[in-house]
Order: sequence, then C-alpha cells, then structure tokens
Amino acid sequence: MKQILPFIILMMFFFSCEKENSTEVAPELPPVETMIVDFGKIADITKSADIAKTNWLYSATTVGWWSIITGTTFAIPVAAFRSAIEVEPTYIDNLTWEWNYSVDGFTSQYSARLVGKLLSKEVKWEMYISKTGIQPFDEFLWFEGTSNIDGNSGQWILYHSSAFPEKTIQIDWKKETEKVGEIKYTYIREKNDQRQTDSFNGSTLTYGLQKMELDIFVNIHAYNAEDKKFNDSFIEWNSTNYFGHVKAENFFNDSNWHCWDSQGNDILCD
Repeated sequence: MKQILPFIILMMFFFSCEKENSTEVAPELPPVETMIVDFGKIADITKSADIAKTNWLYSATTVGWWSIITGTTFAIPVAAFRSAIEVEPTYIDNLTWEWNYSVDGFTSQYSARLVGKLLSKEVKWEMYISKTGIQPFDEFLWFEGTSNIDGNSGQWILYHSSAFPEKTIQIDWKKETEKVGEIKYTYIREKNDQRQTDSFNGSTLTYGLQKMELDIFVNIHAYNAEDKKFNDSFIEWNSTNYFGHVKAENFFNDSNWHCWDSQGNDILCD
C-alpha cells in the first residue's frame, strides 16, 4: 500500500494540472472584420451628387446602402462580439469556454454570453444576448458560427431579432495573411415580418481583396423591389486613391465597365 500511495498522489497531481492547463487555452476569437466590412471612403455618398460623377455615385450608393443595412442590423451583435476581446473567458467543461459581460455604448443595458466549444477541426461559437430596460427581452441566440482551427476561414449565421429569432444572414469568410481576404453575405430569411415570402432571400454581396491595381472588389446579386427581379452589379476600386469602375447592366443598359477617377469624376475606361 505504501508503494502504491505515491503513484496515486502523482496521478492525482497530473490530472489536476491537466485540468488546470485546459482552462488556460481558450480558442482564439475570429477578428470582428469577419462579421462586418469597412467599405471606407467608397461608401461616403455625402461627397457629391454631381451629375459628372454618375459612375462613382452609383457605386458609392450601392455599397453605401449595404453598409448602412449591415451597420444597423449588426450593430448590437458586432458590438457584443467586439467587446468579447477584452473579457477573460471561463472554462466550463468538455473543451467549452464562456465569455460573460455587459455591452457598452447603448442607451439600454445588454448582457452577452459568448460560448466557444473546441471541436476536432473547428471551433463552434454561439452568442446569446439579453436586454433590460425599455423593451427588454430574455436571452436568445443572436448569432452562431464556426471557425477553422487555423483561424483562416469560417461562417456566421445571424438571427433576425428576439421577436423573430430566425436565420437571416449567412456570412462566409476567408483570411489572407492577416487580413480578411473575402467575405460573402447571403440573405437567407424565408419570411418577412408580415410572414410573407421574403423576396430578398438569395441576395448576396461578396467583398474581397485582389492583387491588382483595383485591389478591392464587390459583387452584388440582389433583389430590386422596383423592377421585382434580381440584378447584378460588379464594382472594383483602388483602396488608396479610390478610382475604379462599375458594371451594372440594369442601371447603365449595357454590359460595359464605367470608370471614375480619384476625384470621383466620370472618365472613359482604357
């Protein structure tokens, strides 16, 4: 028995250390840029409404509209996810961690609970949010997703709201070196608030980086409520000087590229 006792003590110490160490290796959070795109100055439609800037203005308005939609729709989830970076997670069990905290920057009080579970080849994420004060709501799953172990790709699913906790936006993303090289939004909500078929279902926006002079591209396939059909727009621009070109057959009535210079003025394409 005296010979066995040291062995038992040693094994207890080993497993104790193993459990303690497992709490210190929480999975790394994907960057917030995997959820929302910063379109930069290209989306600034306040610069001019000059008729000589039709090509740029169409592009800026189109991209700006998506920027506003994602910015308002994702405001609270993105703020909640951004705040998680500053919080120390707590190890639960079974390779699962939780981040619990309040979300700052809003007039109402929001509480967030982010859960990260380490699987064999990916990390499973779930963000639960509740609200107190005006129009409060109980905790519900606002978004969920997965990221590969290497942190270079993943997917998010955002739910509409506490009133309509249904899948609304799917985000697929890929990293290139330290930047998000491509991010694709797909609108997947099947019914609108009136419980009718949502016509915008299937609309997409893909934003990405490319090794060209026009190093940023945005491809949009979206439902147009005015002509009640899906239209396509292809926009490319230079991230430093903001000159670029656009192709949108529904707007220009042709399949040609339409260019603008660094001041936003219409120019002939080379």
